[in-house]
Amino acid sequence: MLYEECPAPARLRPYVSHFWFVRGEPAAKYEKILPGPLAHLVLNLSSPYRLIDPFAAAPDLGATEVAVGFYAGIQRSYLISENPPQLFNIGAALQPYGIAALTDVPPSDLQGKVQDTGGFLPGFTALRADLMDAGPATAFAALEGFLTSRLRGGADPRSVEAVALLAAEDVPVAGLARRLGVNPSTLQRTMFRDCGITPKSYADVCRFYRFVNAAARLPEDGSSGRELLALADYYDQPHLIRTFRRYSGFTPSEYLRLIREHGPEYATFVPLHSVGDSPTAAR
Repeated sequence: MLYEECPAPARLRPYVSHFWFVRGEPAAKYEKILPGPLAHLVLNLSSPYRLIDPFAAAPDLGATEVAVGFYAGIQRSYLISENPPQLFNIGAALQPYGIAALTDVPPSDLQGKVQDTGGFLPGFTALRADLMDAGPATAFAALEGFLTSRLRGGADPRSVEAVALLAAEDVPVAGLARRLGVNPSTLQRTMFRDCGITPKSYADVCRFYRFVNAAARLPEDGSSGRELLALADYYDQPHLIRTFRRYSGFTPSEYLRLIREHGPEYATFVPLHSVGDSPTAAR
């Protein structure tokens, strides 16, 4: 599997964090994608694959084919992907306020979903024709050109700073508002307008993301409940387990078993041999 990243060029920051390129055989037929602090604009250069609703009564009832270009907004639970035999995707990782700098569609209409880009980023899928044999450098140049042509900017500096602080550390919303010099209701309105997600919801996603990446790197003898609790601000083990299942569909022990099988590089893209490997989280 070839995977490469490069930082976004200065003219696209802070809206775009980085570009990425992946090509090769997937680790398993299915993949569980866990929530994280960045959204992803993806151009699929392989054959189509399917996104499976883990809450559907049967996998086929909740499956959606993903063909070419799509936007995966900030998720508040996990996704399951049925991979093609060979993966070949390129993408841009966007800050939560990044999509608002590229389209007139409100971010709240796009976060928490995976949507075809045809309705709000015309021309994105047309990049595919020239990239079928591209390497990372060519692919990243194409992404840069397209995104630069669309960039309007305009994010409120308070949203930019709030996102950066919440991604880095656990900050209560009231404390965050004080640091930014606004009241909590103003922060909530501003961030929802620019990002399509509330400060509290984004803080929860970021905390889970930090925790799951730290847990994936624990040594094999370092997975006691006390050590897991020390990695994040969960007040007791039942709270940890409930939160972990909400965002991942796993208990911590189920998750660690799979990560030890595949490696910490799969911390948020967990290989599954069947959809049945994925216990269903409660809504």
